[in-house]
Amino acid sequence: MDDPHWGFIVAAYLATIIILSGLIYWIVTDYRLLKRALAALDAAGTKRRSDGEKG
Repeated sequence: MDDPHWGFIVAAYLATIIILSGLIYWIVTDYRLLKRALAALDAAGTKRRSDGEKG
């Protein structure tokens, strides 16, 4: 606790936690929005290319 860099170390860990939490929140939110958009397209009858015939 007598380290002169203690404040910097704590600030770096806090910044890392905040940034990673923000990225995780962004990814989860984007996943949910895309899942909802795909469900809406599916409900509208839009077919996926992978479901159709090839050729």
